Amino acid sequence: MRAPVFFISHGGPNLLEDKEKPGDFYTWFGKYLKKELKPKAIVLISAHWQGTGKNGIYVDNSEKPKLIYDFYNFPQRYYEQTWDQQGSPELAEKVIGLLKKSGINASGQRYGADHGLWVPMKRAMKSNKDIPIIEISTFGHEDMAMHTKMGEALAPLRDEGVVIIGSGSAVHNLRLLWSNMDKPSPQFVVDFDKDMEKIAVGSTGQARKEAANQLSQHGAFRQCHPTAEHLVPFHVALGAAGSDAGVKLLEDYIATLAWGSYGFGLSKDTVMPTYKNVNKMVNNTTTSTSTTRAATTTPAGGLPPVPLVFLFVIILAFVIAQWRS
Repeated sequence: MRAPVFFISHGGPNLLEDKEKPGDFYTWFGKYLKKELKPKAIVLISAHWQGTGKNGIYVDNSEKPKLIYDFYNFPQRYYEQTWDQQGSPELAEKVIGLLKKSGINASGQRYGADHGLWVPMKRAMKSNKDIPIIEISTFGHEDMAMHTKMGEALAPLRDEGVVIIGSGSAVHNLRLLWSNMDKPSPQFVVDFDKDMEKIAVGSTGQARKEAANQLSQHGAFRQCHPTAEHLVPFHVALGAAGSDAGVKLLEDYIATLAWGSYGFGLSKDTVMPTYKNVNKMVNNTTTSTSTTRAATTTPAGGLPPVPLVFLFVIILAFVIAQWRS
């Protein structure tokens, strides 16, 4: 069987302890990978690593990737996390060759695994000694067509039992989080997520790729993605998926974040994930009902009642703003 392709929405390190819908999804995902698919390897494109120039892509060629703790002001236990991930220099060279054959300037680096890889994958598989995972960067720009082309270049790996995963976020706006906490997600978040779903599930092949490449023209694009690094792994996944049908595996919203996640080329007898603790809140701007999660977790130390994911993304936004200034 040809290995499937996935696009997953990941979170901060507190995902490791999440028992809501994202946690339920990753519990299912890990079991599906280890007990059902048993892939030869996994190739994951992370939103948190960018190439250089117009055509540059990096591929991690570490034999034993080190964990990169690229998040800030979380409890110390998250910086002490370990994981038994194995790399594969041999597979990394194969990936570099496929990308170069497609005209992409790919090169190897001993980079490691940033939280776009190790957090969701460790949440899925607490231990993983047997399935090598290598990380690939996105391009250093937002050209969606080039990212779908990148996915097409990687597609032959599927015939060798390699699962391809794009790791990003369906909606990722850090700037509007505070003003939307403790509320249902704004309608533009739900609309963009639903339009992504129409593309991923409602079409295939060239038509799907062309529709995805037009997401930069979506009316809510910049509201949902002030920068597009968390969206373009979706395009890589669609490029690798080709004509295989898509299915939405996870739908969840937190303020101006959406957790939409998809599988492509899954067998018809695949048992889909099930969810508990689903809260329904009516969006005040419409008559429709959106599945959202309110901010109700109070971290230690007397901080305001917000989930750790909010603290992570807000702090990250501040750090990025300071760096850019």
